Amino acid sequence: MLKPKIRVKLAELELKQSDIYKEFEVTQKQFSNWVTGTSAPRLELAFKLAKRLGCKVDDLWEYKEE
Repeated sequence: MLKPKIRVKLAELELKQSDIYKEFEVTQKQFSNWVTGTSAPRLELAFKLAKRLGCKVDDLWEYKEE
């Protein structure tokens, strides 16, 4: 199971979700689902998001075994 940490990274950088989802040309709902863990982006978008936020993909999601 992947636990998202995107919200934490956005807060650290003082960014809003709208700053990112518009840039990535995804809907607000889609990005919100990434933030809450309801869904995850395609791998390519995950790497682009990490680059945009100045971190590694590992910094945006934590793997937890159920």
